[in-house]
Amino acid sequence: MQVSVEKLDDFARRLKISVPGERYHQVVHARIRELSKTVSLNGFRQGKVPAMVIEKRYGQQIRDEVSNTLIRETLAEAVQQENLRPAQTPSVVKDAEGAEEFAYTATFEVLPEFPEIDVSDLVIEREVAQATDADIDRMIDTLRRQRMSFRPAERPAIAGDFVAFEFVISGDGVRIPEEGKERGLTAIGQKAVMPEIEDALVGMSAGEEKSITAAFPADYRDERIAGKTATIELSVTRINEGVLPEVDEQFALSFNISGGVDAFKREVRQNLERELGQALSGRLRGAVVEQLLKKYNDLAVPNSLVTSEAEAMQRQAVAEMTERAKQAGQPVPPPPAVESLRDIARRRVLAGLLLNEIATRNNLRLDDAK
Repeated sequence: MQVSVEKLDDFARRLKISVPGERYHQVVHARIRELSKTVSLNGFRQGKVPAMVIEKRYGQQIRDEVSNTLIRETLAEAVQQENLRPAQTPSVVKDAEGAEEFAYTATFEVLPEFPEIDVSDLVIEREVAQATDADIDRMIDTLRRQRMSFRPAERPAIAGDFVAFEFVISGDGVRIPEEGKERGLTAIGQKAVMPEIEDALVGMSAGEEKSITAAFPADYRDERIAGKTATIELSVTRINEGVLPEVDEQFALSFNISGGVDAFKREVRQNLERELGQALSGRLRGAVVEQLLKKYNDLAVPNSLVTSEAEAMQRQAVAEMTERAKQAGQPVPPPPAVESLRDIARRRVLAGLLLNEIATRNNLRLDDAK
């Protein structure tokens, strides 16, 4: 195998790789013979299909498979032989596939060769914390709310109640809906509906009706009423109040924890302290990264990695914006341009490369490095 390396710039490399054509054609012919013994074709007994028939029907597919395999194997050999560290999947163009040689060109960027990374002067404060009894109580209260049950409330609505209601919006010659009534459901205090509606629902009882005036925001989902003031006719159909479960053995068992309330509280404490430890480790890692970036911000990184990271950030932003728009019933806004994300993407790439380099030189795993 012959390999030549051309340096295109600080990171880009072009490899020209040539393999004797005999190596390629031997594998192709071996694959044809193998298929002739196993394939079934009309007019031939199984295992008796002539090689020339296999070549005519499957030849191109076989050559493509062998070509891809040979490229994968020889490219790995060439990269190792030349001590290269690709930063991306190489772009490959076949140059020759004849009897004399099998040749191709691979172009890619390599990882940077960093200088000695000195971390001895980094000053990092390691935060230490542990879950308090108050933290445990707050978490248990949250878990109780997750297991909350509901029952009809024979009284006016108060904060925390789930209120089912119907409404009609009218004004400026518009009625929404045109027929019947819209239905709504909200938890008082969660600010899931317009503040005028939530304020009006407080103190209303099931079966009660009320008329209010509200100013609709300019981005309201129905353009006919957006940015206008209109009348809302409200009627409450149902009020449910939440009932918190007692913290007892049965409550603990609902979380698959046996041993009673004490065992449940120990488990809650352990989970909180584990989450707290992970959060503190993340903050410590962030502090290390910030100091490394300040010290080594001038180091260059491969453009392909920055582009890939920026594109990944854009995809994530699109997914998040789509989900938010779906929940709000609004159109999806245009995504941020990849170019606008490149500065942040470069910092992320440089941080990852620096941490990986430190871990490699000190025989650490990245989990340890944080």
